[in-house]
Amino acid sequence: MDILIVEDDERTIMDLKAILRNLGHNVIGVTFSGEEAIQYTGDLNPDLIFINIKLKGEKSGVETADKISNLYKIPIIFLTVFIKNCLNKSLQLPEDAVVLSKPIKQEHLEYCISRVF
Repeated sequence: MDILIVEDDERTIMDLKAILRNLGHNVIGVTFSGEEAIQYTGDLNPDLIFINIKLKGEKSGVETADKISNLYKIPIIFLTVFIKNCLNKSLQLPEDAVVLSKPIKQEHLEYCISRVF
């Protein structure tokens, strides 16, 4: 699969890239902001997007994912270190959201991918 990563933590980006490549996927783009993510999605047409819930910039990861979902209908996996916050819906995630907690473990990533496809 061709994958876009929307994340502002370098360590998470490196870990995610390594695991995805190990699984045979292509990381076709990395961006740090929601605004760029929306643009990249249109330009790159990824099969899957990983988005950090808390992004720097004007748009949060949740807002970015909502916009991308409305425009392109591409599966999204949310990234966060605050998994408990996600479970109590304080971040207003979609009901069917798939969330991957950091630090990223390969078996968790594989499970999340299987849930969105």
